[in-house]
Amino acid sequence: MTASSQSLEGLVEALGGRGRFQIMIHMLAAYTYVVLVFHHVIMAFHGTPVPHSCVPEQDIGSSPYNSSNNTTHFKYNNDIVVNATHSKCNATLYFEDGLSSNVKCQSRGQWTYKPLYNEKNIVSQYDLVCSDEYLANLATTIYFSGVMLGGLVFGDLADRFGRLPTMLFTLYASTVLGIVIAFSVNYVMFVVLRFIDGILMQGLQISAYTLIMELYVAKHRPFAGAVTECFFGSSIMLLAGLAFALRDWRHLQILISLFGVLAVFYPWFVPESLRWLIMKGKLDKAEIVAKRICKINKVPFPTQCWGEINGGTGKIEVSNKTKGYNLTDMFRTGEMRKRSLILFYIWLSISTCYYGLTFKMSSFQGNRYLNFFIGGAVETIAYALSLPIMRKFGRKKPLLVCSLIAAVTCCAAGFISDYTTGLNDLTTALAITGRCAVACLFAIIFVYTSEIYPTVIRNIGMGACCFWARGGGVLAPQINQWTKSLWNVDAIIIFGFMSLLGGLLLFPLPETHNKKLLDSLGEVELTSSDSGYSDNQPYKETYGVTTNEEDVQIERL
Repeated sequence: MTASSQSLEGLVEALGGRGRFQIMIHMLAAYTYVVLVFHHVIMAFHGTPVPHSCVPEQDIGSSPYNSSNNTTHFKYNNDIVVNATHSKCNATLYFEDGLSSNVKCQSRGQWTYKPLYNEKNIVSQYDLVCSDEYLANLATTIYFSGVMLGGLVFGDLADRFGRLPTMLFTLYASTVLGIVIAFSVNYVMFVVLRFIDGILMQGLQISAYTLIMELYVAKHRPFAGAVTECFFGSSIMLLAGLAFALRDWRHLQILISLFGVLAVFYPWFVPESLRWLIMKGKLDKAEIVAKRICKINKVPFPTQCWGEINGGTGKIEVSNKTKGYNLTDMFRTGEMRKRSLILFYIWLSISTCYYGLTFKMSSFQGNRYLNFFIGGAVETIAYALSLPIMRKFGRKKPLLVCSLIAAVTCCAAGFISDYTTGLNDLTTALAITGRCAVACLFAIIFVYTSEIYPTVIRNIGMGACCFWARGGGVLAPQINQWTKSLWNVDAIIIFGFMSLLGGLLLFPLPETHNKKLLDSLGEVELTSSDSGYSDNQPYKETYGVTTNEEDVQIERL
């Protein structure tokens, strides 16, 4: 027989809906987000700029020289240096013969560092200053390039081999790789390993989030999504504390990697996704998992629902009404082209603003560790509030308001930083407020996008939007790096204008709250004239939507 999404939903509901088993496995799978967040944003501490001075006379090629009056000077290129003045990248050396020379530091060992918090990171470790200053942000861009690639690689692997094996492999592999990263002997080794780490992290994210979403029926997925997002923000708070306690980047890297060891018992406690087992026809294993769920949730085994799935044949045939659709169908009609192009930019802008503000947080006035902690706290609050906000005000209005808040606060923070003095605390407060608004945008846009695409291309549309969001992680470090030097503009102003444009582009899009989900491309065109849905049939709110035609999972980026 054919196993439709209705029968799968009915089975999951009969197994307890949001019972003890679902909550337990949800918490275990969501714990992987702690590891994920650590690896995603650790460069906020590993790559923080360090105050430095060019001191070429202390180069390894120089040597101390005791003069006749017992004053220790230095020989530099066989000339005796009696005095020197230093800047970040240059030094003026005064020689014994009365001449002077302006020297530019270019090789290892020619800089001295005066870290504000006595920290050691890759900037001072690999001399990523002056002409090599861009390399710190480039390392972040390379990492998120790996994240983009990981989405292409592990999305298919998680569908082919299962959610649990993919999650465990990427979690344990990243644990080992993270420790190896701490022993990188040079910059090239560091960025190559981090690139691979990015690939693994996206695989972890896809598999863990999908496993969580497949635990629940549609009506419980808003709850599941909000709780999982809160793990993201709270992990940032935890990382701030760990970075404050361990000021050496190698020690910190080892510690965040060891968090994966705490999941060593997962193979014995976390089962494979029941939905995946059924969809792959592994009904014997699925029945074992279902009976375990019943035992923990203290509910009877749903014999009737299981019979609808199994059909007494031991085989399963999965209907797929979206077969034959691909990326080109997102642009097949005028309305779909409009929606897709607008959503691509909105996802890119939200992600760019989020990661740009996150990595820039440590450079604001005040204690960088406290700023980072506060940023994580307000982000957690934003995720928690996003669910009741969507229920009361819908999707489009909160997106517009949050975009406007992010635009105003970011632009104000940038202009105050560039054109005033003595208002550094206000700049920091505005930036944190902007980050809170962007976090709320991130939570809402997932739901909105999954509702605005018709059923036949919903998975395809979500995947394409997520790809553009990953591009934000690639782009944000480069905006932070180059806007000030090229245009003398604070990067946060760019983030503000990107958010403003994203908000303005929302106007042609429809509200989807309490509207029937559309199924076909034709329905989208028919209901586009008034930028709304004509069918007011009651709609069950979903997060990562489940409809009569297909199960849709989306992953947090």
